[in-house]
Amino acid sequence: MFLTLFQPTRNKSFALVKYLFRLVRKDVRPILILPKGSLGLEDGLSFGRMISRISNDRSSAVLGFAENFSQAVHFCKEIRSGALGHAGRELPIFVDVTRLALGPESEDLEEAILGLGENWSRIFPLTCFLEIGRDSSRLEEASGRTSLFRISSLVMERKGKDWRSLKSEKKDEDPYGDWTYELISDLLPDRGD
Repeated sequence: MFLTLFQPTRNKSFALVKYLFRLVRKDVRPILILPKGSLGLEDGLSFGRMISRISNDRSSAVLGFAENFSQAVHFCKEIRSGALGHAGRELPIFVDVTRLALGPESEDLEEAILGLGENWSRIFPLTCFLEIGRDSSRLEEASGRTSLFRISSLVMERKGKDWRSLKSEKKDEDPYGDWTYELISDLLPDRGD
């Protein structure tokens, strides 16, 4: 299942840390991937410290930077293979994935994500795309957001202090049979955020 959260402003990083804290409390290891160069050195260190504080004995958030989508996918698979221990449940969170280059094998973002295949869906039943910034002057980012909308089962957008659902697809089979649906309410922010 693909989940996309649109957040129109960049000054909401505290909300992101709250999402991660909720996930770690549920014994889920978030694998957070940001585009390389998206944070300056000082901001990166500060963000890394915040993330290290939300870890517990059973689970911890992992922070990584990638130049392109292929590199981000490889990073997630390395984590899942046990390079940093086993957590049982991992959740890849791609922050501003539309700002990542795609790599040599893919023509567009939708194709790249759908090309991950069954193996990806089996090891990562839920993948979250968190789009924080919006820049309508960059056509490739607008195209990427359209792709995310098409492939996601649930799309939410922040409007002021509230969130609204832009799209919600229910599966034919029982959606409450797997752990991903249980996490959606914890991943989405409170009304008062």
